[in-house]
Amino acid sequence: MSGSFQNFITDRSRLGVVLLLIVYLVGFAGTAFWDADAMMKLTPAILIFAVFLFFWNTPAVHTKYVIWFLGIAVTGYLIELAGIRTGLIFGAYRYGSGLGVKLAGVPLIIGLNWALLVFCISALLSGINRSVWIRAALGASLMVAFDLLLEPVAIRFDFWSWDLGFIPLQNYLAWWLVSFCMFGGLLRSKLGLKNKMAGWILGVQALFFLFLILLEGLRIGS
Repeated sequence: MSGSFQNFITDRSRLGVVLLLIVYLVGFAGTAFWDADAMMKLTPAILIFAVFLFFWNTPAVHTKYVIWFLGIAVTGYLIELAGIRTGLIFGAYRYGSGLGVKLAGVPLIIGLNWALLVFCISALLSGINRSVWIRAALGASLMVAFDLLLEPVAIRFDFWSWDLGFIPLQNYLAWWLVSFCMFGGLLRSKLGLKNKMAGWILGVQALFFLFLILLEGLRIGS
């Protein structure tokens, strides 16, 4: 084994980026040239893989870090559960079969998605020299921007559906408020949040959603 190759495979960030790109390139090709619906059934597995890459590139994973991650995951799940039960948070919606195994009508993977997004965006914001609440507001705005790309894809591939047949403004307001509270708590926690994979995970996911929007002829915000 050459020294350069050995250095490459032991560099977690570089290897992580390559693995992430390989997985998503397969996703791009599979949805474009094979069966988009079948490929999107792999979403839970790909999300779990992204979480693995994120933790693998976290400089120091300790008990407090894991507790915060799991706490946001559980909080996200419980908010979604209250959302589908009452319709008072995001609006009236229900989950389909696209996100895999559900507990009480909410896919188990959904809490993990909340936690990954919040931690990835927090990692990007950790280098900004502004107050916690300014960064929390910026993070919440980025979450809403991400949701704008996610919504049409989610509806098309049966992740969830809206009872009214369109996405209510309430959904985006709730995303912002819930995210703002999560960011406010996490950014005040004094955790080491920097992570070299964070930007790559967010960027590749956003590009993939944008690709699907163009491929399927979907409309953002509808």
